[in-house]
Amino acid sequence: MTKAITINNLTYQYDDQDLFDGFNLSVEAGEWVALVGHNGSGKSTLAKLIVGLIVANGGDIDVFGERLTVDSVNDIRAQIGMVFQNPDNQFVGATVADDVAFGLENIELPSDEMPQRIDEALHTVGMENFKEREPHTLSGGQKQRVALASVLALGPKIIILDEATAMLDPEGRATIMTTLQNLKAQFGAELTLITITHDMDEAALADRIVVINDGRLILDGSPDVVFSKSQTMHDNGLELPFAGELTARLTVKPEKYLDERELIHWLSPSNK
Repeated sequence: MTKAITINNLTYQYDDQDLFDGFNLSVEAGEWVALVGHNGSGKSTLAKLIVGLIVANGGDIDVFGERLTVDSVNDIRAQIGMVFQNPDNQFVGATVADDVAFGLENIELPSDEMPQRIDEALHTVGMENFKEREPHTLSGGQKQRVALASVLALGPKIIILDEATAMLDPEGRATIMTTLQNLKAQFGAELTLITITHDMDEAALADRIVVINDGRLILDGSPDVVFSKSQTMHDNGLELPFAGELTARLTVKPEKYLDERELIHWLSPSNK
């Protein structure tokens, strides 16, 4: 498989302390990776290092085989879109359509191609009927979908969402996660997703979960593998999804991690 991101022997110092010291990680093209850890574990710092917003003290970061350097950083950023925690910080346009157009103007997309690109991006996130709305009139979840559309319009190969649902209500979070599932179904191997979160129910939707703590890789595997390590998760300040926490308290446990629907079926008297 093609490597979307390869990190080798990464080192980074923050306030004269080593946050990353010989850190290694690779992400396959088309994967959905949930990067989890408690506050201050290094999740957001790692994202900023990948896109070159901050510079590592040592080691290498490759994006689709291209080494991140001062000379290549703009080319690499063109392949990566980022959605941040507060969508209001990403809005610059008077209307939703203007906001999506802003990034296209920056890459000097011909003006006659913009309307179709804008419409396609908004349709992908289910916001095509809000094109002429002012961003401040939208709900939190709608704002975040517009921020995602603004990124999608630029055609990135990788999208990093940094705690993108943290400020949303449950309905808004659910809508964003459904949107991400739809994106993966639509684009498949053409789109790599990295979601930075401390919400384990969100992380459970990913293909793979990477747990870090103080810049160290603690766990790396599919959700069922990672959530089976309940004690390790707790030792690193993380809770499991509800189904995982319940399973950990059962005297007789299923052989592998089950999500909530699977666990209800497993616990059903008709299956005993």
